[in-house]
Amino acid sequence: MQKEKLKSSSIYIQAFIAMLIIQLVHKIVREIPGGFETVGPGAITTLFFSGMLILGIILTLLRHKSGLILGMICGIWMILQPIIVHIIMRKPDINEIWWYPVFPWVQAVLIIYFSFLIFRNENELSIDHK
Repeated sequence: MQKEKLKSSSIYIQAFIAMLIIQLVHKIVREIPGGFETVGPGAITTLFFSGMLILGIILTLLRHKSGLILGMICGIWMILQPIIVHIIMRKPDINEIWWYPVFPWVQAVLIIYFSFLIFRNENELSIDHK
């Protein structure tokens, strides 16, 4: 169990958790209400990924590596979601703002970046301790 604990500096972990919290707030304020307005699996999918974000935040606060993996999955989904919804399914944005997906994409890239930063730091720390 100790092998699964994160040993990275708390500043990396705090930055990662802050990005997850920002994305969770975005889901609560924007995506969940929008998901309930559109017909289809949007509300269920958004609630599912919101739950994953909450679980990822909790696990990362407890310094479990699985929280990073959940965050990365959510980050990848945030990149794919606007493509699926707006391009493939052809559902217009709620406010008809075509560039709105840029905000979740930036959040997703930062979540993925910080998780890679932590994983890289974990690898360096494990090499140093051998």
